[in-house]
Amino acid sequence: MSYIGNSPANVGNYQIIDNIASSFNGSTTSFALASGGIAITPAKSGQLIISVNGVVQQPDDTGTNGFKLSSSNIVFSAAPANGDTFWGIYQGQEVDIGVPSDDSVDVAHIKSNAVTLAKIASQAVDEDNLYISNAGTNGQFLSKQSGNNGGLTWADVDALPSQSGNNGKYLTTNGSAASWAVLDTDSNSTTKGLYEHAHTISANYSITSGNNAMTAGPITINSGVSVTVPTGSTWVIA
Repeated sequence: MSYIGNSPANVGNYQIIDNIASSFNGSTTSFALASGGIAITPAKSGQLIISVNGVVQQPDDTGTNGFKLSSSNIVFSAAPANGDTFWGIYQGQEVDIGVPSDDSVDVAHIKSNAVTLAKIASQAVDEDNLYISNAGTNGQFLSKQSGNNGGLTWADVDALPSQSGNNGKYLTTNGSAASWAVLDTDSNSTTKGLYEHAHTISANYSITSGNNAMTAGPITINSGVSVTVPTGSTWVIA
């Protein structure tokens, strides 16, 4: 579909205008403009640099001085004489790219070394600028979850239960929550009725000073292994 009215100006394109001096006769003031034999239609006279006999002419859309434009013709305020020289340049139109559209600038169009650590540091990277799949609450941590939107999710910290008042206890879990428990040593206990132990001593052992010990025999002490019974203590093998 053709344009209605003037064709769009050559944006940012400098062109040499074809020489029109052969048509100068001292009476004609209007001349067709072309570049490389193709007609050009500047949007305004200020886009042209025109010289007649080495003198740069004033662009004046009123036609009072220098020259003005009329569609694709240049109209001089005074007719150039036969033998006058001519040269002209069509400057096209300035380009203002404005603000790039969203998602339009790729890696290839970013100037090398243009993105510096200083520029990155000046940009705040906070929670609002991260792509997180849920709102989260205080005390949670950010977890990688590839199945969620953005791949990031606020999650609860699997923390230890309080240690206060739990001296000597061990940590255990029921499969869903951790808790402290008392180690069952069977000492002073009658709930089981029986207490089993190995019939072979395979590692060095020293009875605690001031304590006695009892073992159900027979018992074997491996070669190179010793049981130390301190002075005042007794080891009974029944």
